[in-house]
Amino acid sequence: MFKVGITGNIGSGKTISCRIFEHLGVPVYYSDYEAKKHYEHQNIKDSLSVIFGKEIFTETNEVDKKQLARIVFNNVALLQELNKIIHPLVEEHFEQWHKQYANHPYILFESAVLYSCKLTHLFDKIIFVEAPAHLIIDRVIKRDNTLSDDVKQKLNIQSSSNNEDTKPDYTIINDEVHLITPQIIAIHQDLACKNKFNI
Repeated sequence: MFKVGITGNIGSGKTISCRIFEHLGVPVYYSDYEAKKHYEHQNIKDSLSVIFGKEIFTETNEVDKKQLARIVFNNVALLQELNKIIHPLVEEHFEQWHKQYANHPYILFESAVLYSCKLTHLFDKIIFVEAPAHLIIDRVIKRDNTLSDDVKQKLNIQSSSNNEDTKPDYTIINDEVHLITPQIIAIHQDLACKNKFNI
């Protein structure tokens, strides 16, 4: 199974890029979505409680994901602790998930933390979705109804985490100037060709 990781900063356009890949018939594993499912398990809640305290829980003992996000995006060490708890479980689930797509040329694993969690070695190729900072800030403010300073804080943390020696094999430029669909089609054709499958 040929595995491709797709990553990028918050608001860069990872999700819309993945949706286009899906329209081309490529299976996509959304790691953030899958990660949040683990917050429902009591053993995970117990682990999170030890690190973050009771303030991240609602009155019904559910994880307040927005509160948790506010905490970890202001503290890199705590973000790393959260990733240590959740991402091994995500990786384990992904290893089972991708087996059902053995007849596909390749599959995508979407994640904002491929670099920060040092997951790049799990993939044959890496795609990075890139966007200018001012566009990212505008998009996330509108999408999440949040403050500019909060977005900048998240972006600074992610940008520093993504600044590693491991360079992506492909880059999708999502700057509202370059059309992303032709870029994705070109990447798709190249990956399909490398794996000797017909599109």
